[in-house]
Amino acid sequence: IMPEVIWHAEQPLIRTAPAPLYLLSKLVRQNNFKVVLTGEGADEILAGYDLFREMKIRRFWAARPDSQCRPLLLRKLYHYLPNWPRQASRFLESSYRANLADNGEKHYSHIPKWSVTAQVKLFFSEELKAGLKDYNAIADFERDLPEDFGGWDHLSRAQYIEIKTLLAGNLLSSQGDRMMMANSVEGRFPFLDYRVVEFCAKIPPRLRLKVMNEKYILKKIAKEFLPPAITSRVKQGYRAPDCESFFNDSSGLEYVNDILSAENIKKSGYFDSTAVETLVKKCRSANKSLISAKHNMAIVGIITTQLLDKLFVRDFSSRLAQEADYREKEERFKIVSRG
Repeated sequence: IMPEVIWHAEQPLIRTAPAPLYLLSKLVRQNNFKVVLTGEGADEILAGYDLFREMKIRRFWAARPDSQCRPLLLRKLYHYLPNWPRQASRFLESSYRANLADNGEKHYSHIPKWSVTAQVKLFFSEELKAGLKDYNAIADFERDLPEDFGGWDHLSRAQYIEIKTLLAGNLLSSQGDRMMMANSVEGRFPFLDYRVVEFCAKIPPRLRLKVMNEKYILKKIAKEFLPPAITSRVKQGYRAPDCESFFNDSSGLEYVNDILSAENIKKSGYFDSTAVETLVKKCRSANKSLISAKHNMAIVGIITTQLLDKLFVRDFSSRLAQEADYREKEERFKIVSRG
């Protein structure tokens, strides 16, 4: 269903997470519901993400970078990822120690996350790289930060960056509202009521994230209404399969094979065809659980960008004709149904 997802998202994606949300909203509509309440915003305004705990550990570790014990705290995070126990030690050393000393950077909390995501750019074509060589996305973002941002506490800084970079454009748009409205379902977001947001911004950081206990104050309130199985359970990120969604057998999906062909990769001009071919071979390998996070993001990004090009550039007129034909048939069906 990714072609349908991209048609409604109208942008490239580096995760497949919007796809199950699209299916879920379709199920909601089939059951004759028009409006749903959702929890978007709670993790951002009440420090629910692992990223915030990760930042806290990294700052603790940075105070004594030679410590052998402090980095072990990171093993308490991301337990739900494939191969996490097996790859933990190597991953910690290579990914987190590299930027440990950069704790004066305004975007310190997001350095590991953005560094991994930036690896997707290795698959860009030489022409695209040349066009982007003078552009610095982080510098561009930091120019618009509030003047007093440097004086905020570390947690509030991290939360603000997450809200500005992920919540609006991704979780609320391509993964949320667009997937719901694709099925004529309207979302309501109580945690994003401006009065709730203003109140949560005044809560001391130690009560938003108490040591490593995320959304602490919300859990305290919820204990009166929810069982311990919910309020005390270990936080786990919302995830959907990435690589294996597109290469779940030896042949792969037909549309994926088409848009990833060397001919179409070269024709669109966004990616290096040789690099893409190597990545596709890796994705077709028997053990997909060994594919790294950066390669999962890369293949999803490549597939969805190629789909965007196909749907909105090369085949846009034919798609519009299909949509018009569908709407005409739907109207005829309604007229006949009314007798």
